[in-house]
Amino acid sequence: MKWIILIFSLVVCPSLSGQDSRPDWSTRTFSASADRIFDAALASIASQHYEVQQKSPAEKAVRFRVGRSAFSWGYVMVLKVFPAENNTSSVAIDVDRLRGPGSNGRASLVAGGKKEVTKLFDGIEKELSNGATISK
Repeated sequence: MKWIILIFSLVVCPSLSGQDSRPDWSTRTFSASADRIFDAALASIASQHYEVQQKSPAEKAVRFRVGRSAFSWGYVMVLKVFPAENNTSSVAIDVDRLRGPGSNGRASLVAGGKKEVTKLFDGIEKELSNGATISK
């Protein structure tokens, strides 16, 4: 039993602490409702031709895959919209690099996801350009 607790604490706890810290470039606040931001995010994802794997309008979250090429297995990204005060909403995008085939598959080293995240935020801004203001 002690071994199970030790293994759990060594494997799960460090991964949980890593989820709390996102790079600054992976979050942005928009001046619009969470529903409107979520719709704009879905439109941005579609315009980039990314593969939606799962979406939850109730949780304002979408999981999608990007960047698959001859040089990379790509990424899985999870976009989440958080409602805030004064009709603003925050968007956070977590990036998880996929591993290559086989038991020794390594994480893609081609890119870190920053370019794709920036493109998504630009797409959200474009969708909201009909009157909503954005704060960075």
